[in-house]
This record gives sequence, structure tokens and C-alpha cells, in this order.
Amino acid sequence: MSTRLVNDLGAAAYIMMHKYEAIGKKGKAVVFEVDDKDGGEFDILYRKYLNSEFHRFDSCLMSLKKLPETN
Repeated sequence: MSTRLVNDLGAAAYIMMHKYEAIGKKGKAVVFEVDDKDGGEFDILYRKYLNSEFHRFDSCLMSLKKLPETN
């Protein structure tokens, strides 16, 4: 077993959706415990997230947070 840190909250949520359990936080990073034999799969999930609609949704959500107030 080893631990993996994921700094992107959207990516961490996506990874959780695919059977991995978050075991805590370290600063702003989410910590996952990963069986050594699953390390490659874990890394692939992170890359899949970057090319998924979930990433696009997260990006849009972050943009909405930055909108200025209107009168």
C-alpha cells in the first residue's frame, strides 16, 4: 500500500467515484491509500478525468464562482 495525493478537488471526487477511498487531507490535497498493484489504474483515472465531461463541468463551476455581481 502507498498513499497518493491529489491536489485537484474535482479529480479527487472523480477518483472516489471509481472505487478509491479518500483517507484524509494534507494541506489542500486529498490523500488516497492505493494498493501498489492499482497504482497504474489510479494514474490513468486522473488522466481520464482531465479529458472528461466532469472536468469541463468543474471548470465551468469555477468560472461561475468568479463572476462579478451585477446591479
